[in-house]
Amino acid sequence: MCVVCRGRFPKGELTRYVRSDDAAGTDQGPVPDPAKTRPGRGYYVCGQARCREQFPKMIKGLMKKRAR
Repeated sequence: MCVVCRGRFPKGELTRYVRSDDAAGTDQGPVPDPAKTRPGRGYYVCGQARCREQFPKMIKGLMKKRAR
């Protein structure tokens, strides 16, 4: 399911993003996971242009909620 439009799509049609935690402990936000194998909770975004454009703005709010 796309986190932006909440549309249901086959997993192969979605792009997966995961949190990037580097060794220093700073969080740079989500990074693409094309192989869909990185550990951690993933965010899935469909291929629609509107969803790809809104995802960076929307993810900031999601990351704040998770940090609590």
